[in-house]
Amino acid sequence: MHSDGYYFGTTLAKRIDYFAFPRTGSHFLWTSFTGLFDLVFFANQYVDNPEARQRSDELNPLATYAMKLREDGVPIQPVYINAAPNGVHGGPVLGQDPAIILIRNPHPTIYSWYHTATERWAARIDDVPAWIRDAYAGYERFYDAAFALQRQSPDRVHLIRFEELKEDVSSLRRVVDFIGVRPKLSPEFVFEWTRFDRMTKGGRRTFYRTGDNATWRSDPIWREHLKAAPLADFSRFGYPNHP
Repeated sequence: MHSDGYYFGTTLAKRIDYFAFPRTGSHFLWTSFTGLFDLVFFANQYVDNPEARQRSDELNPLATYAMKLREDGVPIQPVYINAAPNGVHGGPVLGQDPAIILIRNPHPTIYSWYHTATERWAARIDDVPAWIRDAYAGYERFYDAAFALQRQSPDRVHLIRFEELKEDVSSLRRVVDFIGVRPKLSPEFVFEWTRFDRMTKGGRRTFYRTGDNATWRSDPIWREHLKAAPLADFSRFGYPNHP
């Protein structure tokens, strides 16, 4: 161990802190991380659990295999991304290492979270509008902290939008530039293999349900719940308020 990081062989690992709230697309992004970087991990209570294994089981094995490949001539450069520097889904704080923060449009995000909680975890939610209101308030606090941190240290805090991550390869290129290492696979290759329809298995999935930011709009019951739950203004984060 080095005072500023960890040595693997003769190379000092790049260290990055990572922050994301539930259902914003972390597992999708981390699949891209595994293709771009020589990730290193340390034992912790979050690595091997039933939920993580089930998420992995819903991925196309050819896509996960592709992420383990390496282009000829690319030197090994270990990258340590600390996924819980402030606890699981803890609010963004800036420590000694640069930070990556993932955000997503809160409307499909909270809709996805609700269905995962009720269908996968059998959570009983008696007052859905109240649950929605509290959920939106939690995302609002997280996003406020994220944007404040980026304004404070724009060179050390990199904000990723899930929507841009899925749209084209430029988001992955910016991640590589921010971390500052030569990727083991090109961002273009990683982007093609992590397209939602290619990365996931077919059939019914619990976690990678649709990857569609518009699904919540076609649920009339959910839209009625939204009308009963006055929400904060998310336009300051670049996202539209719900209709």
